[in-house]
Amino acid sequence: MKKIFKIFAFILISAAAMALLSCNSGQPEATEGATSTDEVTEATEATEKATKKPKETEPLTKLENTEGLDLNLKILSQNVRYADDDSGTVAQRTTRLRALIEEHQPDLIGTQEVTFEWYMYLRTLKDYVFVGSSRNGHNASTGEWSAIMYKKDRFVLLDSNTFWLTETPDEVSMTEGAKCRRICTWAELFDRYTGETIIMTNTHLDHSTDAVREIQARYLIEHLKARLGEKFESCAVYLTGDFNCKNTTTPYDVIIEGGFADSRKAALEDLSTVAGSYHGYENKDREIDFCFFNSDETVLSYEIISKGYAGDDDTEPGYVSDHYGVLATFKREG
Repeated sequence: MKKIFKIFAFILISAAAMALLSCNSGQPEATEGATSTDEVTEATEATEKATKKPKETEPLTKLENTEGLDLNLKILSQNVRYADDDSGTVAQRTTRLRALIEEHQPDLIGTQEVTFEWYMYLRTLKDYVFVGSSRNGHNASTGEWSAIMYKKDRFVLLDSNTFWLTETPDEVSMTEGAKCRRICTWAELFDRYTGETIIMTNTHLDHSTDAVREIQARYLIEHLKARLGEKFESCAVYLTGDFNCKNTTTPYDVIIEGGFADSRKAALEDLSTVAGSYHGYENKDREIDFCFFNSDETVLSYEIISKGYAGDDDTEPGYVSDHYGVLATFKREG
């Protein structure tokens, strides 16, 4: 009987492992990152509390005294890599990300490949608020998030949502030919340092083909403009993400033609020491992570953050993931 029970347990564990990896084998995932009901409830309630929107009667006022504050806007895009790998476990790499954030102090962060394990960690970063839903559904605890994080001392959340990069953006759905469901999360934010309203958006295009990514890019622009309306023209809008394509491809062109500019090309200073943002732990040096913007403003600097960081359990610096973070700094005045 004990032998039969062990065999049965092995089969269950193997099946769970296969489900977790199903997205990378070309099938939409069903159970990755699954966790207990209590954990889901606790995390959901904490996130809802943290992202509670102001009442319409509450005045949104600019800080009277901004002396000593850095008004410039720093935006980081970071693919965190969903799973443990040879570079370190997720738990180990979370502390490397914390070290990166502490050094560069981004005001806004766009993340990709955030599983529930990453989600639970990101919620603990005391200076930031987490916004976004899983691509498996608004109340799902499985799948991946393309989450946004903003500094809570600087910004007030006005509105936010997540939509799917398909013809049915409000439904859990997947582009034909894609390997995974893909989403875009956006947040409308009031900047207490400058008194302006800005919009942060973040996405992750598919790792299949440029043809699929082109379709997703077109849906991204279409749905974003439909949701933002005139704010797409009147507000500064930023778009970060892992686009899984280079700047010589059609999906990239769709983003540019949709009203965005590439912050790296516009930057007054490029601090990068490498050419590309995806290294894959093998120095592949592919530029597929970007920070776009729609307004006529000055990009002071751009950097692909290629250095390693030592986490709590590291004896020497290591990478946050198989992607370098990309950091754009935009000029702001009080």
